[in-house]
Formats: sequence, C-alpha cells, structure tokens
Amino acid sequence: MSTAEIYAFQGSASLSFKPTDKKSRIVLLDAIRGIAICGILLMNIPYFGMSGHFVDDPRVRNELGQALNMRTWFIVQFILEGSMRGLFSCLFGAGAMLFISRLEKLNQGLRPADLYIRRLIWLLVFGLINGYVLNWAGDILYHYAIVGFFLFPFRVAKPRLVMGLVIFFVFISMLHSWVQKRSAFETRSKGMAAMQLEANKQTLTEEQKADLEKWKGYQDDHDPKKNLDKGNKETQEFRGNYASVWRANGKWTTLLETVKFHGGMFYDIIIFMLLGIFLYKTGILTGQKSNTFYLIMMVIGYAFGIGWGIMQKNQVLAANFNYFNFWMNKTIPVSLYQLHRMGTTLGHMSLIILLWNSGWFKWLLIPFSKMGQMAFTNYLLQSLICGLFFYGYGLGYYGKLQRYELYYVVIAVWAFEMVFSIVWLQFFRFGPLEWLWRSLTYWEWQPLKRERTEMVTA
Repeated sequence: MSTAEIYAFQGSASLSFKPTDKKSRIVLLDAIRGIAICGILLMNIPYFGMSGHFVDDPRVRNELGQALNMRTWFIVQFILEGSMRGLFSCLFGAGAMLFISRLEKLNQGLRPADLYIRRLIWLLVFGLINGYVLNWAGDILYHYAIVGFFLFPFRVAKPRLVMGLVIFFVFISMLHSWVQKRSAFETRSKGMAAMQLEANKQTLTEEQKADLEKWKGYQDDHDPKKNLDKGNKETQEFRGNYASVWRANGKWTTLLETVKFHGGMFYDIIIFMLLGIFLYKTGILTGQKSNTFYLIMMVIGYAFGIGWGIMQKNQVLAANFNYFNFWMNKTIPVSLYQLHRMGTTLGHMSLIILLWNSGWFKWLLIPFSKMGQMAFTNYLLQSLICGLFFYGYGLGYYGKLQRYELYYVVIAVWAFEMVFSIVWLQFFRFGPLEWLWRSLTYWEWQPLKRERTEMVTA
C-alpha cells in the first residue's frame, strides 16, 4: 500500500469528519474521478447499445407501458443526465490547474505552456481515434482538448473572476436555449402557413417552399414511426462489418464534433471546467471545507437537481413529447438545464467528500481512486469493450437488449475495469494510456514499471 493510501486509511475506524490533508486530497480527487468515469458509462451505454433515434423518446420502441424501461429512462434522462459529465468536466478543469501549477514550480519560461499545449494536442488526437477508429461518436476528449486551450490563463485568475465567468456562460447558455426555442416556433409558424397555402392550391415562393421543407424535416425528425424506421436501418448498419459501422458512426462523430460542439456543447463544457477551477482554488473540491458546508451543498444541490428532473419528466409526459406543448406549458421561458446539472453535480461531489471525510467509507472509495488514476485508459477502454460487445465486428448485440438490460453490461464493465486498475497499478506507475500520453507530452519515454520496493508498498 502506498504512503498516500496508508494515510487515507488512518482513522477509518472512527468518524473523524476532518478536512483532508495534502496527500489524502490527491486520493480523494482520484476517487471522485473514478466515480465520474463509472457515471459516464451510465449515460453513454444507451448510445453504445441502440440507435440514437431510440434513446430519448420511449414511444419509438413502445416502451411507455414497460415499467423497468421507463424507470431507467427517467433516472438516466432526467436525474443523472449531464451530472456525471459535469463532474468529469470539473475534474478536468481542476486537473489542468494542478498540472500547470506543478510545472511552474519546476520550470521557468515557456516550458509549462509548451507542455500543457502538447498535452492538449495529443488529447485531441486520442479523441479523434476514439471517435473515428473505436467508433464512439459520443467522444468527449476532442471537445475537452479544444476547450482546454482556453483554460491556461486561469491559473492566475482569482476565484471571484472564475465564478463570474461561470455565471456569464450559464446566462449565455440560457440565451441560446431561448433563441433556439424562438427559432423552432418560427419554423412551425412559417411552415404551417406555407402548408396551408399549398393546401389551397396557391403557388409558393422559393422562400415559402424552403419554409415548408424545413417544417416537414422537423416533423420527420420527431415522428416516432419514422424514427423507428431510421433506427432499424441504423441498427442493421451497426450490426455490419467494421466498414459498415465506420460509415454509420462517422456521420454522427462529424456532426457532434462540428455543428453540435459549436452550437452549444462548448458552453456545456466550459461552464463546468471553470466551475472545477473555482472549486479547486477555493478548496471545496479537495475536501477542505467543513462537513456542514458539504452537507448543505449536497441537500441544496440534490433538492434542485432532482426536483427539476422530476418536474421536467412530468411536463414531457403531459405534453406527450410534443416540444411546442412542452414550452407553452412552462412558466419559465428559458432552460434551467445547466443549473440542474450544476445542482446534481455538486450533490454528487458533496456526497463523495462526506463519505471520504467520515472515515468509514474510504475502503469503498479507494478502489474507485484506482480507476480514477487510470481514468484516461478506462474511458477509452469503455469504447473498445462496448464496441466489441455491441457492434457487428464483435458480438453484435447492438439493438438486441432492452433499455434496462444495458445496465447489466455497465456493471460488468465497471467490475472488469476496477479489477484491472487495481492489479495494473500494483506493477506499474501509470495506466497504459496515461503512460503513453505522458511520454508523448514530454517527448521522452517515461518510467512505467514499478521498482521492487515500490511493489512491496503499493
């Protein structure tokens, strides 16, 4: 057992509830990161295991009367959605500050910036590999690399400025949702007007034809029967050989890394990276506040996050999944999605820190810290394992499991990655991809294998 872990277990037989010391904070951050990695798969597995046309709307596969599928849909889509990604983004922002601060203590001049930029460039490359080679369109590494370039100046920023920017980007995100809503209503209004003119045998202008085409396209995208046909077609493509999967996945990867990223994903990521920097700079993320502080943050975070999720689910069902009915029945004209994510994310974070500070649950969190030490490896390993399990060039289970059955796969992957991480780190200093990433960043092969004396104490 390492020195950090020996410290982590000290006092575990009693409820100490003390702020963590410097060594234990690193293990705590790894534990939070490990739980976030597990949570990421909770959110990603529906898109690994079935067509995206099936995921958001349970009407498409006639799931409305199926209790287990509906409960799964509700918990994942309305309670947990976005929070695990938020937790992971917070840790990325905090990790960037930790990485830069260590470099600046050891190096002068441009070397810290040079190494940080190299690290992000290689992260971007790994993201492209994840998206286009491992065939995971939901890759987040590519996006993190791009947003990460904006973080370097914040190493010297005061927490107040960082929090101000978090609030600013939340406001921008709300404004963006309001503009999207107005655009959708305008599309419907113009499209229905053009449709009425066409029904009356009137000649449409080119602009009116474009309005009609746009409205029909919108209707097609939200029609359960047409989405069933699209999803069935896509299912056959993902059950094909590698070339078939690559073609089907490639269009989604390109969409998510261009239009979707610039259309809102940037705000989604930078809000939580900056929040992570704020939480790190103020000592909140590293467990330095009082237990009362974390308890209050957990209660408020979960109350808002879970409450918002329940309300959203009820409104979606009441509107019968109709976007326009949903918005017409809402009293708040903008989306509170980012605030919901923030509340639930802070709830998760506070709960983990409370468990850690209690001393009673470190035995449970230490295995997650091992997964967190190998978060990069485990994240890409999830893409590899799920690709081989679901896609046609592997076992071909794509589209064959019920929504709730997908989570049996999640548990199996968690178990494998936890055991793999624990065993690997008994013999090696870093995870395999962490080692490769580090070596590429420094342009020098890093020592990987532990010395015999390290293995004894590991």
